[in-house]
Amino acid sequence: MSKDHFYFNRNDRIVALLLLAVIVGANTVSHIRQGMIEKARIENDTISLVSDTPAYQKRYAPPRVKDTIRTIVRTKRIYIKDTVYRYNSHQDSVRTGHNPSKTRPESPLDLNMLDSTDLIKLPGIGPYFASKIITYREQLGGYTRTSQLTEINGLPDSLMKWFIIVDTVPLRRILVNHETVAELRRHPYLNFYQARAIVEFRRERGKITGPEQLSFLEEFTAQDLNILLPYLDFR
Repeated sequence: MSKDHFYFNRNDRIVALLLLAVIVGANTVSHIRQGMIEKARIENDTISLVSDTPAYQKRYAPPRVKDTIRTIVRTKRIYIKDTVYRYNSHQDSVRTGHNPSKTRPESPLDLNMLDSTDLIKLPGIGPYFASKIITYREQLGGYTRTSQLTEINGLPDSLMKWFIIVDTVPLRRILVNHETVAELRRHPYLNFYQARAIVEFRRERGKITGPEQLSFLEEFTAQDLNILLPYLDFR
């Protein structure tokens, strides 16, 4: 009788085993999950404990708003100060005697023979002005007088005392009877209208033999011809 009540056929046993497996599996997963939760809590507690220490807060704590603003302002000040210094240096505003590489020449130097390295050694001249002096010399074809330095924008008149003009250096002259309007226009002392007047004069009357012919052109004043004369070549 009791055997009938407790008898399980094959299918029943399979179902019972499956249910047992499910229960065991569920318990195992529950234990694993609980263990992970506990581990996470331990790690969080450890981090919280460490983060409460001054060393951790100093290293990892996010900067306060005031500290951030102070850092930005300090960085801006450094940047602005460095920019102003570099700008002043570029504009040759370093006063005489502040640069140990500066030397006062015993006598004036030939303005047409100096390169940028020579110019930078002189008091009051830095890379910016040295470049300006050389560039203008190339545009002119050479200096004929030291007062031409005053034609360079921003160059102090006091710098002229360092220079003289020696006639041993040939000037690059303007080929009045051969150059085009564009070529004539490249010289600082000739504007477009003067260059065009020269070309038209050549076309209508032939070769220009001297400055007196240019004096008849309304585009040229006596002062214009006076500063141009050293650069004119009528061949």
